[in-house]
Amino acid sequence: MKLTELILAVKVKNLSKEQLENYRTDMSDIFAQMQLEMAELEKFEALWMDTKTPEQSVAEIKIKWKASKDGQRLIVLKRYCLATKELLNSLKSRLYSIY
Repeated sequence: MKLTELILAVKVKNLSKEQLENYRTDMSDIFAQMQLEMAELEKFEALWMDTKTPEQSVAEIKIKWKASKDGQRLIVLKRYCLATKELLNSLKSRLYSIY
């Protein structure tokens, strides 16, 4: 299941305990995958920053990184991870209320 599908699925108010647990598991898996991808992109970002020439400012190289395909992906992943973390907390709370 994709993250966007999970987000829509967990919006349903009357989910069973089993459904909530399954969604939490799926979302945790996606969150972990995104974290691993972010780690690779952050490593690549560090190597990108190392290409700075004396003529370039740090701000210039950072802007170029953020405008690159990988930089854009990192921006998206950071926001997705933040949203996913909030949804995982919500799922946890909903599960605790059932127990």
